Amino acid sequence: MPPENSPAVAEPPARPAGSFWNVPNTLTVSRLGLAVVVFAAISAQWYGWAFALFVAAAASDALDGYFARLLGQDTPLGRQLDPLIDKVIVSGAYIYLAAIPGTGVFPWMVTAIVVRELLIQGLRSLLEGQGQAFGAKMAGKLKTLFQCLSVSAVLYCLWLVEPARELTILRDAFTWIAVGLTVYSGASYLWGAGPALRGEAARRG
Repeated sequence: MPPENSPAVAEPPARPAGSFWNVPNTLTVSRLGLAVVVFAAISAQWYGWAFALFVAAAASDALDGYFARLLGQDTPLGRQLDPLIDKVIVSGAYIYLAAIPGTGVFPWMVTAIVVRELLIQGLRSLLEGQGQAFGAKMAGKLKTLFQCLSVSAVLYCLWLVEPARELTILRDAFTWIAVGLTVYSGASYLWGAGPALRGEAARRG
C-alpha cells in the first residue's frame, strides 16, 4: 500500500469516442449516394454513366477499409455500415438489371442474392452484438468481387448495345460464378456460426 502522502497515480484519460463523420465512414456513406445515382442512371437507360459510377463505387469500397486501418478510425458502426451499403448497391443493381431483357440476370438469381445478403447481415449483427468477431472469409470476398464484375459487365454490355458474343459469354460467366459464390459463402457463414446460433436458441428457449 503506498504511503498516505505519496502522490496519487493519475488515471489514463478515457479515449474519446470517435466522430461518426470520420474518413472511412464518410466514404462509406458517399457510396450510398453513388448507389442512388447508379439506380437512377439505370432507370434512365444511361448505361455508360451507370457503369462508370458503379465502378467508382466498387473501387471506393477498398478505400474506406484502408483509411480505417491507416488512421485508426475503425468503429463498430463502420464495420456494420460498410458491408450493409455494399449489399444495398449490389442487390439494388441486380434488381434493376433483372427487369431489363437480355441481361442474363434472372429473378431467381436476384432472389438468392438478396436472401443471402439479408441472412448474413442479420447474422453479423447478432454475433457482433454478442462481442464475437465476424470477419470476412475468402469465399465472401470472392463473392463480392464477382458480383461487382458481373454487374459491371452487364452495364458495359448494355452500354455497347450490341456487344460481341465473347463479351456476353464473359458477362454471363461472371454472373453465374457470382451466384454460385453467393450461395456457397452464405452456407459457409451459417455453418461456421452454428454453435453460436444454437447457444442463442438455447438461451432464448
